[in-house]
Amino acid sequence: MINNENFSPELLDAIWQNQTTSVMLLDKNFTVVYANTSTSELLGLATKRLLKQPFDTLFNYHSIDLKRIAQFSLIDGVDCQQHRADVVFSDSRHAKVSVNSRRINFKGIAYILLECRQTDDEIKHDQASNQMHQYQAARNLIRGLAHEIKNPLGGIRGAAQLLQYEVDQQERNQCAELIIEQADRLRELVDRLLGPNQLPQKSYVNIHQALESVVKLSTLDNCTNIELKKDYDPSIPDVFIDQSKIQQVVLNIVRNAQQALIDGGEIKIKTRINHQHRRPGKAPKKALLIQISDNGPGIDHSIRETLFYPMITNKEGGSGLGLSIAQTLIDQHDGYIECDSWPGHTEFNIYLPFAD
Repeated sequence: MINNENFSPELLDAIWQNQTTSVMLLDKNFTVVYANTSTSELLGLATKRLLKQPFDTLFNYHSIDLKRIAQFSLIDGVDCQQHRADVVFSDSRHAKVSVNSRRINFKGIAYILLECRQTDDEIKHDQASNQMHQYQAARNLIRGLAHEIKNPLGGIRGAAQLLQYEVDQQERNQCAELIIEQADRLRELVDRLLGPNQLPQKSYVNIHQALESVVKLSTLDNCTNIELKKDYDPSIPDVFIDQSKIQQVVLNIVRNAQQALIDGGEIKIKTRINHQHRRPGKAPKKALLIQISDNGPGIDHSIRETLFYPMITNKEGGSGLGLSIAQTLIDQHDGYIECDSWPGHTEFNIYLPFAD
């Protein structure tokens, strides 16, 4: 905390000038009225050349969405973000930048506080990390499929060999039944990999009544000392969803939590309306949040990045399809699901589009 006696405009300016992030202040016409040293370093232009210049003239090219910034930050007063915008500086350097904007009112005048950060190195690191995780996920998928397919194929082959030599009609029928049974098992595996193939049948639903059904089912399956808590927002009106599909998603996550809480623990289901919610790549909007959290051991770090891939699991005898199917069902609702986990805490956040 800064002591008021030592606080001065010079100190404030020194703080801004030493920020590692590029900070600019723009007026309503997107003319630069302030820029710190990091802005000069990023753009390759002296600070004096930046002041009183239209923002567009600072680049040879940029994909920063100024119309969106004007609408959300300047007019609506909502913070606005844009990731991985392409820019070409006046010296022909190319980069990707992350942009954050916020409205500031000073003496009755509205300004835009614009923060820019170059993200090329982060993107390259993320791409390398994603490639590694995708490679590992692909290997696990192939191994899982091979394991699931090998056993039914062995049974089919053995039954077919018996048919070659078996003359008793009853034995031939038994072999045929075995072949049909194992073929059906393979077909069921393929159907599960393909995921749900029916479009959602949406209607207006009381989300808490839908969740109560999940709670009752989970309580019946609860054979250990697990406490299931509820934190509902009673002001949430009916939502337009496919009730059975959303129940399937929540039930799947709750059962995963129950299996993780071997020695007992706590599972919490929470509902909220998330205002000014930002989904990556989309404008701020309202969203219904369904959060399922537990105080278990957390998700193993080795599968955290590929958790929603098919055939990814660290549970003995698990298929690794539950969360993959859950993500498909949420995608069908134009929502999305994310997970955050560390030792002692795991939470799944389900975001569904919401309109009054």
